[in-house]
Amino acid sequence: MEERKRAADQRDRVADERERVADERDLAGDQRDEVADQRERAADERERTADERQRRADLRELASDAREARLDQLARAAMDAVPDHRQRSRESINRSRELLRSTRERLDRSEAALHRADRRDEREQREIQREIGRSGFQPNDERPAP
Repeated sequence: MEERKRAADQRDRVADERERVADERDLAGDQRDEVADQRERAADERERTADERQRRADLRELASDAREARLDQLARAAMDAVPDHRQRSRESINRSRELLRSTRERLDRSEAALHRADRRDEREQREIQREIGRSGFQPNDERPAP
């Protein structure tokens, strides 16, 4: 009888130790997830800042184009020389290239945000799997219908 009690106590200690180790693993996983979430929040904030900076630059560019058009009209009205068509075309091409560059950067930031969201979903799924493992639930459990 005493031997059974000792064996049961030993099993309990082993089970407690396993549970403690699992809890430590879960805590470490939670801490990693929190660090990853903080990084994602910082990246999202950087992206918002970059988008706002780009929006302001686009507005400045539009205002510059409008100013340039008004100045050309005034110069023509005053019979002053205005840049020729080729020069205007080159300037327009350069502005378009800059707009493409900024659009590409915005697309890259959006793609990075999607990748971060995917990683966040994967972490959440792992957390769900850990919770399921802790609960002992098996998806194929046969339970009687109520």
